[in-house]
Amino acid sequence: MPFPFHYRHSGLVVASALELPEWEAFGCDPGGEADVEIAISDEPCPDCPTDGSVAVGEALRFAVEGIGGWQVEGGRRITLHPGLTAAPPELRLFTLGSAWGALGYQRGFAMWHGSAVARSGRAILFCGDAGAGKSTMAGAMLSRGSSLVADDLSRIEPGEEHALIHPSSARIKLWREAIGHFGWEERILQRDYYREDKFHCSSSDHLAGEAALPLVAIVTLEEGEQVSLDRLAGAEALGAAMKQTMYRPEMIEALGTWGEQGALGAQIAAKCPVYRLTRPKDFDSLARACGAAEGLWGG
Repeated sequence: MPFPFHYRHSGLVVASALELPEWEAFGCDPGGEADVEIAISDEPCPDCPTDGSVAVGEALRFAVEGIGGWQVEGGRRITLHPGLTAAPPELRLFTLGSAWGALGYQRGFAMWHGSAVARSGRAILFCGDAGAGKSTMAGAMLSRGSSLVADDLSRIEPGEEHALIHPSSARIKLWREAIGHFGWEERILQRDYYREDKFHCSSSDHLAGEAALPLVAIVTLEEGEQVSLDRLAGAEALGAAMKQTMYRPEMIEALGTWGEQGALGAQIAAKCPVYRLTRPKDFDSLARACGAAEGLWGG
């Protein structure tokens, strides 16, 4: 099968039969052996579960009704089995989300969910439950001069001196209200597949294609009456970081790698301080919340 599209992402060279506009900024020249292949098959996905669950045998398999099935093998190959009526944005959504996350788990990577920004070569990761405001906080930090590192799923490493995060996105997904607040209407690229009032927006300053950079803070977001930033310690820090960043835990369960992922999480939390940032869920509090977060960069 030909692989006309090539990307360098998360420290890996990826050869893909599927064009990935979301990774356009990670494009690289072909040459040498790829670490990962993304293939497309005309055949139905063999033994893909039809109930939304994850199956693990020689490959991890899952299916999305009406869109297609995916096989992820050995941390080296993703095979996509499109449904008859599937559209490219739908196929890319699950290829770059669930399938990419599963491949990272197979390779023993910590694949964490959150939005990250950087300044002076150091990153902060915002994490939290759905609707906690991860992308909004990242967008606010971008509007104040930060660079985009991630806005969904990223590979995190313990590192020797600091935890490290691999840049993973040149786009940020924002609700229409936040786009209006930032005045970024001209940055809209496409509507989000699942949510009619959320959009993919380009970032004028991102680190796509660059090497992993130090992660100096993990910040969990919570709603509260006042803006406050508190450092967590010990088991509370590790528990908050793991709870708020875990991506598709059913895949970790199916692969039987909770012990491995827990050990990675502990190593990362030991190298990177964990904080809880509380703020009201309104735009008026964003400047104060950003000011508190920017203090984590120091100097």
